[in-house]
Parts: sequence; structure tokens; C-alpha cells
Amino acid sequence: MSNSETSIGNKLRSIEEASDYLGIKNHAFKNAFYNIYNKQSPKAVRIGKRIYFTEKALNDFVKQNEVTEA
Repeated sequence: MSNSETSIGNKLRSIEEASDYLGIKNHAFKNAFYNIYNKQSPKAVRIGKRIYFTEKALNDFVKQNEVTEA
């Protein structure tokens, strides 16, 4: 991975930006993240009182929750 790809993949996104990135509504993402029973929520980065997500963590979250059977 080149240096520019690393910086793009590690860009921090707020909860609102993360939900936009995933293409889901803001409240749906918050429910998935704050649900204490959901052990597969994306790993967050906390800076002060704010929570951010890397694109890699969001992509990993989607991969982990893919449904292979209908």
C-alpha cells in the first residue's frame, strides 16, 4: 500500500460521516454502534469526548456482517 493510500484509509470520520460513508441513516448507525449487545460494532477512536472511525474499521465492520445465505 502506498503512502497516499494509507492516509486515505486512515482518515477519521465522525458518526455522521461514517453513516454517510456506509450509505445508511445516521440513527441506524448510532443504534448499531451504541447497542451494548452488538459485539461486532466498528472499532472507534476517541479523541476527547468525540468518537471517530477509520474507513478501514468501517470496511471491516461491513465484511464481518455480510450475509452469505438468504
